[in-house]
This record gives sequence, structure tokens and C-alpha cells, in this order.
Amino acid sequence: MKFEESYKLIKSKYMEKDFSNVNTDFTGSVTITGKDGGDIFLAYIKGKKIIEPVRHDKANIHVTLSDETFDAVVNKQIDPFKAFTSGRIKARGNIFLAMSIYKKLKKK
Repeated sequence: MKFEESYKLIKSKYMEKDFSNVNTDFTGSVTITGKDGGDIFLAYIKGKKIIEPVRHDKANIHVTLSDETFDAVVNKQIDPFKAFTSGRIKARGNIFLAMSIYKKLKKK
């Protein structure tokens, strides 16, 4: 999948998510590596969702994965948590914040 398509997919999923039970501001950065890679910045600040195709080094959480892993997650060939625990997805920063928000969004 080309980066533009990946970005549009992430943006549509992000914007349709209900954040009504998330009471914590956060910023995140996703780096997709490989020939079809790029950077995406996500934020939820004071009830406003932001997503842009840019690199942001001061985000609360940084996630890095290959374009192949991204495609596998999107196509439900691998569970994101399993990809993380197997090292196919790397994360640094406030992992506890990321997991807390993930769990809140997963409940909906």
C-alpha cells in the first residue's frame, strides 16, 4: 500500500473513532518504514482530533513499523499486540498512556 493510501486509511479510522471516554490529551507519531513509508502525527488535545502526514519528534508515544507489517495489520493477518510483542512494531515513549487510550477506544 502506498503511503498516501496508508495515511488516508489511518485518518479515516482515527476520525471516526469515538473519543468521548478519553479524558487525557495525547500526541503520537507513527513512522512507517520501507519504500512505501512515511510519518504521521496524531493528537487529541482538549477534545480536538488532529492528524497530519508529518514527523513530530516530541510526541508522547512514537510507533515504528514497516510497510509490510502495516499491510499485515490492516489486512488482519497479524494482531497489532502480537506484532508489538514479537518486535515487528516498535514503540517508545509513554507506553502506559498509549495502552490506557487503546483500552478505552477498544471498549467502544
